[in-house]
Amino acid sequence: MVGGHGNRAGLVVLVAISAVDCAAHSMNSLGPFAVGELVRGGRFSIMQAGVWSSVEMLAYAVAMTAVAPLSARLRLRFVAVLAAVGLVGAQAGSAFVVGLWPLLVLRVLSGGCLGGLNAVVNIGASRLGRPVFVLSFVMVVQTVVFSLASLLLPHASAIAGQRGVFLALAGLVVLLLPFMFFLPDTNVAHTPAPPQARYATPPGLAHVWALLAVLFYTGGSLAVWPFTQRIGASVGLAPASFGVLSAIANIAGLAVCLVTVVQSRRHNTSPFLVPALVLVGGVCVVQACPPAPMLFCAAFVLNYAVWFFIYPSLVGLTCLVDPTGKLAARSGGAWMFSQAGTTLFASATQTNGLYLWTGLFSLCLCLCAAFATLRVTPAPTPAAPPYGPHRNGPATPHVAPVRSRAGAAPNTAHMGKAGHKPPCPARLRI
Repeated sequence: MVGGHGNRAGLVVLVAISAVDCAAHSMNSLGPFAVGELVRGGRFSIMQAGVWSSVEMLAYAVAMTAVAPLSARLRLRFVAVLAAVGLVGAQAGSAFVVGLWPLLVLRVLSGGCLGGLNAVVNIGASRLGRPVFVLSFVMVVQTVVFSLASLLLPHASAIAGQRGVFLALAGLVVLLLPFMFFLPDTNVAHTPAPPQARYATPPGLAHVWALLAVLFYTGGSLAVWPFTQRIGASVGLAPASFGVLSAIANIAGLAVCLVTVVQSRRHNTSPFLVPALVLVGGVCVVQACPPAPMLFCAAFVLNYAVWFFIYPSLVGLTCLVDPTGKLAARSGGAWMFSQAGTTLFASATQTNGLYLWTGLFSLCLCLCAAFATLRVTPAPTPAAPPYGPHRNGPATPHVAPVRSRAGAAPNTAHMGKAGHKPPCPARLRI
């Protein structure tokens, strides 16, 4: 596809992946509303809420880890639609269930479906090429969707409590589901080997350091995330005010996403990634144990907004190290395993709604993430433009036609019908 038709097709796929991304991260971004309602309604203690969240995250991690070896054969549309339908069932069921064990069973179903959706996003970004650009673009859409949802969920909670929150979460996925049918439903038989980048570590260890960078950062920055609403309440922030704060954080995240989209069109890696990881480590301490409401609000917004730069950059780095998407899918599993463990740690160490030890632990993890990123980050290189050096078609090396003696026509036996080359794995053309 070339010209305008190729642009439209690329945009449609980006919109479809954006819908999957919103569904896949719906509990990561909006889960604190559910946790807050379950605790406020007396269903769960803080410790039970931590177990509830961790069960979902572990199921999420297992699903992504299980999908990773199948990345080349994965049919994106089929997996996305199936997982979205399962997620709607899990959220709708949680609206009407009151016991701890039935809610935990539904979290296993929810986590498995969320993991399948996130695997589709990461593998799709790898297949399209330009992973940092793709992930930043879909997160722009995500911030708009979640900003609106953050304003509506407190009202759903006030009107119908637990039932209102979970039905709203299920309804969000229902609205996103039709867009997923525009995903390509083909697999990739093989992925061409990437050009060798200059890493600060042997190529065999680059995979390990990239995975560790994601594991340390996500575990550190998100350790107290399920309890964020409770921390805000402990310093005097009302639920409606927390909803407004979440919307402001999403708007700040939108600005960061837009900057990242522009920057990723010029460079695949950013020199600001490591400093941002160090900054977030300090912010986590203030967010976990805020001395004042305003400092909590500032730390919450900053941590949330910078996430929209660091996350696509780190996952994009795993795509650059391994363009098959296998490492990117594993990175999602590593994220959930680390967040599940640190969430349990947070629920066990909290005192009067504050999480000082978790904040200090988060600082250490973010510093480790910065070190791991230094070990794997290649020298900054310009990103390839969407169509190569020209806007009207992909760049292809010039190959002179092979002619037989006596000037016979070139041999086209290796080509498909009508002398055209067989289709290659889809790449982003927008």
